[in-house]
Amino acid sequence: MREQNKTKLLARVLFVGILASFNVLYAQQKPRSSAIDQLEQLNRSVQGIVSRVAPAIVRIDVVGYGRSDDDDDKEKSEAHLISKVKSLASGIILDADGYLLTNAHVLKGAKQVRVTLVQSVHSSNESAASKPHKITFDARIVGVFDDADVAVLKIEATGLPVLPLGDASQIQQGQLVFAIGNPEGLNNSVSMGVVSAVGRPPQSGAVPLYIQTDAALNPGSSGGALVDIHGHLIGMASFSLTESGGSEGLGFALPSNIMYLIYKELKSKGHVQVGDIGLNVQSITPTMVSGLRLPQDSGLIVSDVAADSPAEAVGIQQKDILISLDGSPIDTVAQYATVFYTKQPGDQVELQLLRGSQLITASARVRVRVDDPEHLLERLDLHKSIVKPLGIVGTALSKSRRATGEALRSKSGVLVSGELAHSDIDTGLLVGDLIRSVNGTDVQTVEGLRSLVQAFKPGDAVVLQVERHGRFMYLPFEID
Repeated sequence: MREQNKTKLLARVLFVGILASFNVLYAQQKPRSSAIDQLEQLNRSVQGIVSRVAPAIVRIDVVGYGRSDDDDDKEKSEAHLISKVKSLASGIILDADGYLLTNAHVLKGAKQVRVTLVQSVHSSNESAASKPHKITFDARIVGVFDDADVAVLKIEATGLPVLPLGDASQIQQGQLVFAIGNPEGLNNSVSMGVVSAVGRPPQSGAVPLYIQTDAALNPGSSGGALVDIHGHLIGMASFSLTESGGSEGLGFALPSNIMYLIYKELKSKGHVQVGDIGLNVQSITPTMVSGLRLPQDSGLIVSDVAADSPAEAVGIQQKDILISLDGSPIDTVAQYATVFYTKQPGDQVELQLLRGSQLITASARVRVRVDDPEHLLERLDLHKSIVKPLGIVGTALSKSRRATGEALRSKSGVLVSGELAHSDIDTGLLVGDLIRSVNGTDVQTVEGLRSLVQAFKPGDAVVLQVERHGRFMYLPFEID
């Protein structure tokens, strides 16, 4: 009996041991199985997104004429510098009746634009119920807005698939995104990445603000879609920063909110009216702070207030520092410019500015932006005087010069009529600029300008106020 009990006990121990071993093995296998399940779920999700988005992305082929990049022989005639140029890009269908969005830069010099859809569609020109899987249409340019590099095309087709629009203002850094386009002509290519930054100006002073992503963008990706994990359109691929010519993870997409606003204007009017209050603003630099004795190193400095503008009417002055616009802090020129994409003539904008130590507020009425005059100053044919510290040849603005009718707002100053050969001085000055002041001191003559700049020592901060093409601006630099 005891032996029988021992046998049963041993069997139970063995059973418990085997069960424990299975539990350990199961516990070890479960995470692996769970991880695989998650990867398979991600795989299916990505496939689903691409299958929904891809039909709304088109290939754009452009034929035009331009200067050949390979023709650097200056001895050849001008005729040899012009050649037939072919380029390709991507586009996004935004209207089922054949309206598409792409980048304006791909249409430069275009003589023929063709759009290829990789899907079955209905054509308004033919009675056939459906078209082949791959069909090409001639496209008409409806409108172009170079400021934001946006263009709208129209093809004669109906029943096209359209992407749902996402809200780009809600995207977050680190969010997963997908770029779908035709890089190097490879139709409907998809790349996955994250939002590297939001509200990013690609370079100082550039407008508008972009979504930065590390999703691969290559030549041909321009005009393609950037979508979120729901397949909603949150941006249009515009360009990438690269030194090698390939993707380096620095891609930029125009946010959907701005993109769609411009699209509606171009579709209905063929052009975009940008609001303006007559201000020219610049980012504040440490050199400006030092040279102009500014009270703070953040915000935007007002470098120009246009005559008879809404900004002048409410008392805004040069050297005021713009802190906020409509209650939102303003740190970059791109932020400032983008605000006016959403404004209509007659709208009011609320500004908060700093003048010295005084905080002031102003409310200005928006007008249609007055573009810079097309007339450019010609090279002056007057006696030249050298200002060596600036690397220029200048001449005083005289009464006789003002009487010629050139588009100059200033009554005095020194015109930059030439640059010194082999000078490595970098001040930012261009031929045709009018130098108005140095660190806030007005300039009347070449001799006075030379005297002011010769008094500076290496490392000193210098801020020139200049008039360029009818606008005032600051040029900060340090003496070498």
